[in-house]
Amino acid sequence: MKLSLYQKLSITLLLTFILIVIAFLYTSQSIDTNSKDNAEQRLHHQLAEHLVHDNPLLASGKFDHVALENLFHSMMILGQNFEFYVLDTQGEILSFSAKPGEVVREKVALEPILAFLNGHQQLPIYAQDPRSSGDKIFSTAPIYQDKTLKGYLYVIVRSQIYDGIFEQISSNGKVQVYGLVTISSILFLFILLLVSFRFIVAPLKHLTSQVELLKQDGSSQQLVELESSGKSVEVDGLTFAFNQLIGQVNDQVEKLKQVDAERRELFEHLSHDLRTPLASLHGFLETIDLQQSELSEVDRRTYINRCLKNARQLKRFVDQIFELANLESGQVSTTFEPLPIAELLFDLVDKFAYKAKDKKIMLRVDVSDESLEIVTDIAKLERVLSNLVENAIRHTPPDGVITLGVLNIAGTDQVLVEVRDTGTGIPEQDLLHLFDPRFRGSKALDDGERHIGLGLTITEKLLRIIGSEIKVANNSDAGAKFSFCLPVS
Repeated sequence: MKLSLYQKLSITLLLTFILIVIAFLYTSQSIDTNSKDNAEQRLHHQLAEHLVHDNPLLASGKFDHVALENLFHSMMILGQNFEFYVLDTQGEILSFSAKPGEVVREKVALEPILAFLNGHQQLPIYAQDPRSSGDKIFSTAPIYQDKTLKGYLYVIVRSQIYDGIFEQISSNGKVQVYGLVTISSILFLFILLLVSFRFIVAPLKHLTSQVELLKQDGSSQQLVELESSGKSVEVDGLTFAFNQLIGQVNDQVEKLKQVDAERRELFEHLSHDLRTPLASLHGFLETIDLQQSELSEVDRRTYINRCLKNARQLKRFVDQIFELANLESGQVSTTFEPLPIAELLFDLVDKFAYKAKDKKIMLRVDVSDESLEIVTDIAKLERVLSNLVENAIRHTPPDGVITLGVLNIAGTDQVLVEVRDTGTGIPEQDLLHLFDPRFRGSKALDDGERHIGLGLTITEKLLRIIGSEIKVANNSDAGAKFSFCLPVS
């Protein structure tokens, strides 16, 4: 079962307060015990010294065990808060005030006793309790005989009888203290939970309700931004992040709508461009089929040539559509290798020589260094230049000139490739849309063939794939100029 934020906060706070209460009680008890031991040891600091000095039996240094037992018994009657022991110089217990069988130790460690006598250690000082495995506060004094150390009087300040009575009395008080602390903690925890609900859970619930409304309103044209609660910095930050995400989603939706509209428009244009040669092809084939016996050889040959012309147009259109779709898929591979750029330009001049001659257009190459090599994808660059030359021929009138040029860019490792013509130029309003699909220049010269208008779009995408960007401008005298940069080998 998943816990809500409120339940998680409640459990966390409850456990935290339990740990705090335990730590508080432990700490307070430790401080109280330490303070009490300190006070009692200070109070009875010279108890053993006075006993040794005032009692002839101890002051003489002669250990008469029977007499010492009687002495200790008399002392215990006067104050049962103390236990008395006589130790030799090695800490061995020689005599004691307890009943036989109650003493579980035969020896007491002398290090705390010596520290007590030297006075260099801060009180309270604890030493071994002969009647238990624990340590207790004490008072001690040396016993001399003829100035020779014979042992120590070792007095446990709080006897077991005292500890038992004190524990019984204090247990009732502890129960009251624990009960009071527990009730106070529960009340404090309850108040804190209410405050947490007010300042933490409430803004989150507000945000959750808005997100739920946003989810229900997901079919609307645009997602509405969430309102800030103004009560929590963290939740307001989360709201701001949600609003940024909503803005991005709205932008993406608008872009998708725009792309969808452009695709529909493109499909409409493509359908029209494909329908025209297809209808013409169908009409000529139907005429040949219906009137084949009546057609002369010249008419039949004319109709067949027109069919072939329309079929070639259809093939070119379909090839361009598939090429554009392949480029937009982003899965086009490239192979970069060095290439003498002048060699490719002369090959293109030979390729279009017949078509240029037919239109009385001169093709020329302008390269300062014919040995110059570039690094590029040869097939894609050849496709780009072919599209640009073909486009220039279509826009250049008879007796015009088309120049394929290569210029070194000073201070860089790149060259500028240009295709210039002396044609009709490009209207300023067409420059921004020149590379859009289906665009066909308003000043294109009629060459007797239909054009689907994807050549420049394909050219731009091919150049981006090989790492370049095409630019277009009108020449100062006449015609237009297309240019792009390529790296030198």
